[in-house]
Amino acid sequence: MNRIYCAIGKIVEVTQNIELEIGEICEQSEIIKEFGRHAKISLQDYNQVLEDSKYLRDKMETMTFGQMISVVYESKSLKYDEINELKALLEKRNYFTHEYFKFTHFGLNPDESFIVEEFTALKEYLAKLKQMLNRLVLIKNSQTERLNYLTAKAGF
Repeated sequence: MNRIYCAIGKIVEVTQNIELEIGEICEQSEIIKEFGRHAKISLQDYNQVLEDSKYLRDKMETMTFGQMISVVYESKSLKYDEINELKALLEKRNYFTHEYFKFTHFGLNPDESFIVEEFTALKEYLAKLKQMLNRLVLIKNSQTERLNYLTAKAGF
């Protein structure tokens, strides 16, 4: 049973890391989009977009996972497939963190195989979360490289 508690704790941890990556992706995406809107961006415009994107990221830190996904959708910071996958992961995360113990009656199922089956399902979901986190890290790193290129090219 302790393995189930640990798995759910790990799910929460990985989800929070996903939320951090989403915030950083949105922040960088806004800056990159501003470079795309101008043939040559002024230092004043650059500083303003830095301030605005930092404000967005700070605001996102207070949002729920679902609200963050809505911001990602509106800002078009990720592809629709990735957003839809995030929505599906959110639904399962919400179930595991808010309803799992209400509806999974371990006392009624003392059989060890039931616990093993539940733990296996949690591990599979956790693996999907980790895959998403890894993809988000790659996206963020790619954006960071692009942003470094653009700022160097602009002379900032």
